Amino acid sequence: MQAEGKTEAEYWLSKRKEHFVIDGEVLAVFEIFDDIIESERTPWLKEFIKDIRNGRKGLAIQVDSPVEHTKFQLTKERFISKVYECCIYKRLVPYEDILKNDIG
Repeated sequence: MQAEGKTEAEYWLSKRKEHFVIDGEVLAVFEIFDDIIESERTPWLKEFIKDIRNGRKGLAIQVDSPVEHTKFQLTKERFISKVYECCIYKRLVPYEDILKNDIG
């Protein structure tokens, strides 16, 4: 029996069947993605984020990207940082996890 507000899903990853629980925290991250998409002014970046949100593979996104590989990788890293910062703001990341991040 599932707890209220939880959904379960199974996906195949690298020839293995994985079981995921989609709870409030996962939905909060999707909400962050939507907020970032809404606030983004650059059309290709909006599509880039939508593709990530929808589970499209990074290489496929890069092939369709109008920028070269280095710029794409830098953009992806900045996006991940922005999502992480939003997760911190919404108190989804424990303080101890923040301290564990390597700064070197």
